[in-house]
Amino acid sequence: MAADPLDALRLPVVPIDPRPEFAAALLRRITSAAEWRPDAAGQPEIAGQPDTAGRRAAVGRPGGVRLRRNPTVRYFVRDLDAAVAFYCQRLGFEEELRSAPAFAMLYGGGLRLLLSVPGQPGAGRPLPDGTMPEAGGWNRITLQVPDVTEAIRELRTAGVRIRADVGAGVAVRQALVEDPDGNLVELYEPTAGYHERTEES
Repeated sequence: MAADPLDALRLPVVPIDPRPEFAAALLRRITSAAEWRPDAAGQPEIAGQPDTAGRRAAVGRPGGVRLRRNPTVRYFVRDLDAAVAFYCQRLGFEEELRSAPAFAMLYGGGLRLLLSVPGQPGAGRPLPDGTMPEAGGWNRITLQVPDVTEAIRELRTAGVRIRADVGAGVAVRQALVEDPDGNLVELYEPTAGYHERTEES
């Protein structure tokens, strides 16, 4: 019997044994995704939010963009490994996946953090006018901590650059630190009068 000429194009099947941390994180993502499913009309739903028709409604206002409950921020970094180490070792994020040298996905405190390297495929590619994404700037993610003074002390001891020491904000105490690429991270501790929207049941 003649050999199948397509055999030369087929890739070998390589078994993958994922890290236990990755498998556990993947299970959490699958569980969360189970709460996000389309209704009979093909509209996305969020578990726990019935609409007037008895179905479960998606997050967002009528007529607006429908949002999922997974806030995501993308930072551009020059050194992917250093950035992953900073967020995981210093700020308690978990590495979900890494596609070196271009991209990594981390999770921490309900936030999904995407790290992209400028000049690489995907979000790091140049804009049509040739502008290249770059790290740094004044926009930042904000992370709540139980004791901002203690958090800054630990980070300073670890050699993290403190951009602004602990100071008073509006119903919070806050400080600014930098990741290895100059992206800002704001740490805050709630004080009297602090308010945020509670999760809907």
